Amino acid sequence: MTRSKAFKPRSNLSRGLPRSYALATRARSSREQVSMVRGFSLIEMLIVVAVFSILAVVATQSLSSSLRGSKKSESQVIVRENVDFALSTMERLLRNADSLNCASSDANTLVYIDEYGNSVRFDCSSGSISSESSTLTSPDIEVDCTSVFTCNNTSIPHSVDITIKAERTGITGAEGSQITETTKILLRNY
Repeated sequence: MTRSKAFKPRSNLSRGLPRSYALATRARSSREQVSMVRGFSLIEMLIVVAVFSILAVVATQSLSSSLRGSKKSESQVIVRENVDFALSTMERLLRNADSLNCASSDANTLVYIDEYGNSVRFDCSSGSISSESSTLTSPDIEVDCTSVFTCNNTSIPHSVDITIKAERTGITGAEGSQITETTKILLRNY
C-alpha cells in the first residue's frame, strides 16, 4: 500500500500518541481561540467606564451652568420690567405735577400736587413701591427702600431724583439678580 504525499494526519491520534494527550491539546487550542475572541478585559472595561463618567460629569456641569444662566436672565428680565413700569408711571404722573412737597425728611415718600390740584403721594414701604391707588411693583420683587426719592426745589424747573434698587424674591445665589435704576424727572411747571 502506497501513501500519497498529500496525506496529512488529522489528529494526534493517528500519530500514535495517547488519546488523552490528543484531547488535551485540542481542548487547549480551542480555549486559546475562545479566550482571544471572548471579550474585553477588566482593565479595558474600567477605562471605558471612567471615560464615560468624566464625559457625563462634564455634560452635567455644562447643562447645570446653562440652566443657571437661563434662570438668572429670566430673573433680571422680570425685575427690570417691574422697575421700568414703576419708573415710567411715576415719571408720567410727576412731569405734569404742579409742585413737589419735599418738606418731609422721609426719603421713601414723595408727596406732590397733581395737575388737578389733588395731593398725591408715592411711597416705598415693606419692599414695594405704591401710589395712592395701587402698588406699582409686583409681589415677586423686593425693593430696597433706604433712599428712593430726592427732591430739588431750589432750581427751576423743580426736579426729583428716583433711585430704585430691586431684586427678585425667593431666588438667591447665582440665579438671583439685583437691578439699580436711577432717573431724574423735571417738572413742567416753569
